[in-house]
Amino acid sequence: MRKLNLLILTLFVSVIAFSQQNNLIDVVYLKNGSILRGIIIEQVPNEQIKLQTSDGSVFVYQTDEIEKIVREPVSTRNRRVEGLNDTGSRRGFIGLSLGAAIPVGDVSDLGVGATLSLVDFGYLFHPNVGIAGKWFGSGHTVDDVSYGIGGLMFGVLASTPISPKVNFEAKGLLGFGVLTASYGSEFESSDTYLGYDFSVGLRINTSDKISLLTNLDYMGISDYQSVNITFGVAYRLR
Repeated sequence: MRKLNLLILTLFVSVIAFSQQNNLIDVVYLKNGSILRGIIIEQVPNEQIKLQTSDGSVFVYQTDEIEKIVREPVSTRNRRVEGLNDTGSRRGFIGLSLGAAIPVGDVSDLGVGATLSLVDFGYLFHPNVGIAGKWFGSGHTVDDVSYGIGGLMFGVLASTPISPKVNFEAKGLLGFGVLTASYGSEFESSDTYLGYDFSVGLRINTSDKISLLTNLDYMGISDYQSVNITFGVAYRLR
């Protein structure tokens, strides 16, 4: 009877230990301020680790990138944020971008101009899907005539990590814009037209609060189409 009781006690303790082990998650704190949660599936001492997040993504970190590694109980909050690529609890960004606007098609004779996004926004409701928006303006000058294009657009953001610090992102936006022309003291403005913008780019998370943005856009409003190449900086949102 004592042997049976001892066996039951041993099994009971083993089950508790196994359960506690399964309720722990590896938390990796990076020196750039990011926090990631998952399971370490491979570790080479003094070289690197491989971390698998809840969505199945696997990331490799060098030892010199890591500040510390701890194990924590799997809480509701951990389940909610684990698997977010290098963002911890930061799912969005808002910033500004500046670059070149290259007209194409019927307006290619305008020549290369400048484009500015005063608001470049994105927010992920899912690790890979969210919303995006931009408030932008572009300008060209030909023979002392200044042409302007401005608008406000919103749409869908798709994001996927290609490294612990870099996300590849694509956007499809729709909105409204106007065309303007000024020469001397004269100024003309068009009606409001439906506009669109399709873009791909990289978001580089340089720290817990700052990202660098690079984008290649194809944008159109009425008869105006352009390819835009922009670079920017953004604040990371929770």
